[in-house]
Amino acid sequence: MTFLLTLNVFAQNFQEAPEIVDIQITGNNHLTNKDLLNQIHIKEKRLVSKGSFYNRHHLAREIEKLEDYYTLNGFLDAQITDSLSIGEGTIIIVLMVEEGKQYYLRDVTLSGNSVFSEQDYLEIIEFQAGSSFNTFKIRESLIEMLTLYQNNGYPLINIQDSVVVEDSVSLYIKVKEGPKLNIGNINFEAVEQIQSHIIARELIVDSGEVFNLANIEESKRRLYETSLFNSVNISLGNVNLDSSTIDIDVEVIPAKFRAFDMNMGVKQGQPEGSIKSDPELSIGISGSWYHNNLFEQGKRVRIETKISSIHPLIFIPQRFNFDFFYVEPWLSKLRIPLTINPFFWFVDYAKEDQSKYFNNLAYGLRAVMTYRWFRTIKIQSLAEWSRSKSSGAPTEEEDLYQEARKIGFKLIWDKRDNYFYPHHGFKFEIEPAMVGYFLGGDDYLQVESSFSSFWNLFGDVVFAHNVNIAVAYKPDSTIIIPFAKRFFLGGNSSVRGFEQRMLGPIDGDGAPLGGNLRLYTNFELRFPLYSILGGSLFLDMGNLWSEIDDATMSDVEMAVGAGITIDTPIGPARIDYGIPLGTEHAKNEGQTHIAIAYAF
Repeated sequence: MTFLLTLNVFAQNFQEAPEIVDIQITGNNHLTNKDLLNQIHIKEKRLVSKGSFYNRHHLAREIEKLEDYYTLNGFLDAQITDSLSIGEGTIIIVLMVEEGKQYYLRDVTLSGNSVFSEQDYLEIIEFQAGSSFNTFKIRESLIEMLTLYQNNGYPLINIQDSVVVEDSVSLYIKVKEGPKLNIGNINFEAVEQIQSHIIARELIVDSGEVFNLANIEESKRRLYETSLFNSVNISLGNVNLDSSTIDIDVEVIPAKFRAFDMNMGVKQGQPEGSIKSDPELSIGISGSWYHNNLFEQGKRVRIETKISSIHPLIFIPQRFNFDFFYVEPWLSKLRIPLTINPFFWFVDYAKEDQSKYFNNLAYGLRAVMTYRWFRTIKIQSLAEWSRSKSSGAPTEEEDLYQEARKIGFKLIWDKRDNYFYPHHGFKFEIEPAMVGYFLGGDDYLQVESSFSSFWNLFGDVVFAHNVNIAVAYKPDSTIIIPFAKRFFLGGNSSVRGFEQRMLGPIDGDGAPLGGNLRLYTNFELRFPLYSILGGSLFLDMGNLWSEIDDATMSDVEMAVGAGITIDTPIGPARIDYGIPLGTEHAKNEGQTHIAIAYAF
């Protein structure tokens, strides 16, 4: 009997666990299924992924997490039980929720605070007598309060909260502010091949300054941006109450300074520069080499090359690109990285019967300087000189610039709350550029600008709006702006009822000509659907004109449509379907657009 029992246990332990194909939740009236499922790690089977394997201990632990989550939202008596439906190698889990009473916050009692007033606390907590008691929001608010202290010289701040529960909840907050401290010594761990002043210059904190956590966090980000470190840690050191100082310890783990990589791929599209040619299948090989600590000074060098051929002439290279990048991370004593980029490309494309050919040789030099302020404001300047010599059918001769001398400027002001999924805030961009004038060559000015704003209506429902204006000014009407430098409109990030670049002037062959005035605006409602799926409804309006004097409001085109998004680690993958409006487009088919990230 003992032998049989042992054998049965052995077999049971090694039996494959059933796959979770569905997780159902019942009895939840205040919290949604999506919200609850996002709190647990066990997953149900989906179209593109397998479900978790069932383990009763794991399930019990996840149920405890859900009960704790209910507690955080004011349901202090919530209980959750489970029911299982087992099939052949599969299992369905049903979670039955008894939410119980939702408690409300009656009053807040504060003690120990002197730096910030009781009113400051109540405003951050957003206290309203009789509002639902949400432990999660209160803890978030108190963390915000902690950060406020730490940004104003109080790194030893301690805030404790407790509650008394009767018919409603009384919240007690006890504060131990500690002394106001300045930064004492800044200690650096010795790192081979990286001099301490390379680390020190990235810090925006200094001995004698008032302790500021925000500046320390920004210093960590700046150290990461050097590409010299795999890990950065800035921690609190010794406290000296006599001098009211606290030391800072900086620890880093260096990254690999040099590397080489190579890639091979296949692409369907036009060769470089041949805008009007038919798409072709190309096979390409690319490689790059970089060194991120040149002369042990944090200077960076990168070399990139790419060779590709058009099928079926795969053994005869028809395109060659070469780019050299040198990055000087600091100009004198200013953290304004300067990138010097000499470039060269050559394209030699022809059909086997020589009916179409295109030849382009171009080379030039770019210089880019960039300044960032706390992830919010980015200022970039560009100077570019290039020469190009081209021949062949894909573009007209007058569309090819022989020489370009350009200086430009770009300002980005980004106050969005999230880069991939903004719920509120705005983003403003403006990019003026000048070609010619005192630089020499044809004279013209270009300005592109956009403003995107976001409003969180309720839950995860967001209304988003974008307006984009681009204009080119030519003092001499005989000047022809090169094809590659003109504005285009239509496609997955502008007016989505039209093909890519196909809204605006076109030639007799149906190819886009581009224009010198572009105006469009987008209205979009974004909302969750189920799990990782989201949806959107949009209205796009705008047009492109050859010249500024040609623009009239009667020319404005419109498109409406809907989209589906899928949450991915690199942002929302989306499929949009836009339909052009107006009698002129009544017979036109709608356009399907597939892209990563929202249109704006």
